[in-house]
Amino acid sequence: MRFLPALPAFLLAAACGAPGPRETPAAPPPSNPGITDPTPSPIPQDDPVVAFIDEQPVRWRAVVDRAMTARGKELIDQYILWKLRRERIQELGIRNTPEELRKRAKIGLDAKRAQVGDEALKKWLDAQKLTEAEALDRLAQNPEFDEVVKNEKAVTYTLLTEASIEIDTVAFTDPQEAATFATLVGRTSFSEAAERLAMTPNLQGKAAHWPRHRFPQGLAPDAVAAAPELERKLFAMKKGQSTGVEKASGGILVVITVVDTHPADPAPYAKIADRVMAEVLRQPPSAEQIQLWIERLPKSKRIRYEDRYTPGNKGR
Repeated sequence: MRFLPALPAFLLAAACGAPGPRETPAAPPPSNPGITDPTPSPIPQDDPVVAFIDEQPVRWRAVVDRAMTARGKELIDQYILWKLRRERIQELGIRNTPEELRKRAKIGLDAKRAQVGDEALKKWLDAQKLTEAEALDRLAQNPEFDEVVKNEKAVTYTLLTEASIEIDTVAFTDPQEAATFATLVGRTSFSEAAERLAMTPNLQGKAAHWPRHRFPQGLAPDAVAAAPELERKLFAMKKGQSTGVEKASGGILVVITVVDTHPADPAPYAKIADRVMAEVLRQPPSAEQIQLWIERLPKSKRIRYEDRYTPGNKGR
């Protein structure tokens, strides 16, 4: 991702809620640092000079030919994803108001403050000769941040309108603690077991009750998305059922209950735009969820490769 010179990565990462180092699993899945797809260069009508080597011109077409010969399918796929993402956002009619962007920026910056502390944040602002209000204004006016929030809205709309499940998760690092919790869930209920766990002193490992997540199949939160078998198992369960101890990403052990199931509700985006934004501000979709959403877009399209640079692509 490219950044504007007046808007260093620190601020963009802060506003998008990018997490810092943390002890697993003592925190929920990370918030979305944002994904923007590469904007393709416009094709000029002629073949302009783009650089000089000892006064010898380097032309646009030569650069493109070299890039396509070396990485043709990769670049074509990047363009297809960029194009499909842009078209889907336009189809839904997703736009951001300046006020929405500023609210989203402030929530992210507050998360960064909680992560690094007031002193570190103030030191960075002082170095940039910015007040906090000025920093937020700059971010809210950044076109790349605008695209980040559009991504978040598109994914959140999908989460709210496709058939989905809602889960509660408790995560562990110690197998025995996880097994004990799963047994207690079977004897009582998930909520009661979670309450007892919260009052249990001197745990052998670390435990965390993650925020409730709602998601359609294929857009699970990070720890579940990295374990496809677990995701399939969850969608086969009924409301009120709980798993045993399951392995998630990063060696984390989880016990999950299906709080509710939601049928598809294909409301027009304009009808629930306020609800979508409220959900983005409450819990932005993760980077992994956005990437999964983008990668789903070509599945409903018929794509055939016919580029002249990479013969192996032809007819695919």
